[in-house]
Amino acid sequence: MSCDETCSCNKRGIDYYGVLSLKKDCDDLEIKAAFRRLAIRYNPKRAKDECLCTIFALVAEAYDVLSDPLKRTIYDQFGEEGLKNGVPGAEGFIQPYTYHGEPMRTYREFFGTESPYADLLYVLTQSSSLLEFPEGRGIKRKEEPLIKTLYLTLLEVFLGGIKKMKIQRLVLVGDDKTKTVTKEKILTIPIKPGIPTGTRIVFPEEGDEGPTKIPADVIFITEDRPHETFRREGSDLHMTVDIFLREALTGTVVTVNTLDDRTLRIPLTSVITPDYKKHVPGQGLPLPESPKKRGSLVISFNIEYPVYLPVSNKNYIKRAFDTSADIKDTEYVHRLILANKMRRNVDFDVPIRRNTDDYEAK
Repeated sequence: MSCDETCSCNKRGIDYYGVLSLKKDCDDLEIKAAFRRLAIRYNPKRAKDECLCTIFALVAEAYDVLSDPLKRTIYDQFGEEGLKNGVPGAEGFIQPYTYHGEPMRTYREFFGTESPYADLLYVLTQSSSLLEFPEGRGIKRKEEPLIKTLYLTLLEVFLGGIKKMKIQRLVLVGDDKTKTVTKEKILTIPIKPGIPTGTRIVFPEEGDEGPTKIPADVIFITEDRPHETFRREGSDLHMTVDIFLREALTGTVVTVNTLDDRTLRIPLTSVITPDYKKHVPGQGLPLPESPKKRGSLVISFNIEYPVYLPVSNKNYIKRAFDTSADIKDTEYVHRLILANKMRRNVDFDVPIRRNTDDYEAK
């Protein structure tokens, strides 16, 4: 993976090569020598000027990028913007790079000391005793966990199942286990039906291997992808339906297409107010602790009002509300409804006669 000298991606953001005064075809030893020279000059313990401290932080970040083959390759092709925003790779999306923000840590890892008078040539020719370092005494450090977001659709949350993620990691090879090579590994991630958002799925010590470190844990944190119809609150599914004012007052039937391709027809008989919510039990997501049970479908309503009403229509509506305002006795309302039903049944049972006049005379 390389980039032409005229590529526009190299013209955006920080010029890490320029910071270290290097050419783009420099090798690893030249990068180390450049960092050693500049790091000693701008070490905060030696340079008290705040501006110089800023330069020191930039030098440390440039070294952190260019000394890592993968970061350097991404930077060469996509520039700082691609490096820090993440880029698509052959085996999946490569996560964004973020400098840890501790230039003295970079300095210390490089020189083995925070002394502003450290000498790289001395370190290379007169190596310190391994006993000076915890790793040299057989003490391995565990790397910080690698945290990745695992996006799930609501259908995947509803059904559950298995997701497979391919990762690349350094693996120790050889009889002495001192060299590392990059290998791919597929992690199998179980998805339980109704899995809550924010669930942490941990794969212990699946990070890069090294002779002096314990591999980091790889942690996936689940997050729901947005859905065009439903939104999730716990195990409940929420949706909003548009209805006309007439339907809000007189009733209607709402049709809902579910996540698992069923069609629900939900009758609305109550008067729908702006804050009314229709709860349909058992039509939400599976409960994580009991997948055979499900949460509710909760429907909110957006009532559309007419933009114009003729005076005659307004009078009809006013009379209807005036009539309903006079009826305050609940028992009377129930009797009225019952009488109305009985009247409809009687009318239905009367035989239809061809001679209307004869029927009316009777």
